[in-house]
Amino acid sequence: MKHLVLAFCLFLCTACAGIAQSTQADQLITKPSRYGMEETLTMLRTALKDMGINLVAEVDHAKAAAANGLVLRPTHVLIFGNPLVGTNLMQADQRAGLDLPLKLLVWEDEKGQVYLGYRQPNALQQDFNLGTQQAVLDKMGKVFEKLSETVQE
Repeated sequence: MKHLVLAFCLFLCTACAGIAQSTQADQLITKPSRYGMEETLTMLRTALKDMGINLVAEVDHAKAAAANGLVLRPTHVLIFGNPLVGTNLMQADQRAGLDLPLKLLVWEDEKGQVYLGYRQPNALQQDFNLGTQQAVLDKMGKVFEKLSETVQE
């Protein structure tokens, strides 16, 4: 009987882990760019500036890899935000600061295709107490949509 209960618990844990992984995958958005890496990055930086959004930092993962003798295709993370928007989320639940400012991954695959990747802002509701912040999350989602459209036109 103990073995049957243990087997059932293992099955249940495995099923729950599978559901969590598929939910996380559904929250990740990937879109292609029509441009090369440098042009894509330039257009995204300009679009952020034009929207009045601060580019807080840019991480060049390939450069960091090269500095350590490793090879990585071009991979950048743009970290950006606006305290007038993000602060609302942190006032509702300060733990939201783990995912703020927002991040946009830009990478080049082995064929030279450039992609954008980001986490759907509405997904923050699953991790934090943001039930009253739907308008802010929607606004953040629209920023990602506009950035994507900038390099897909």
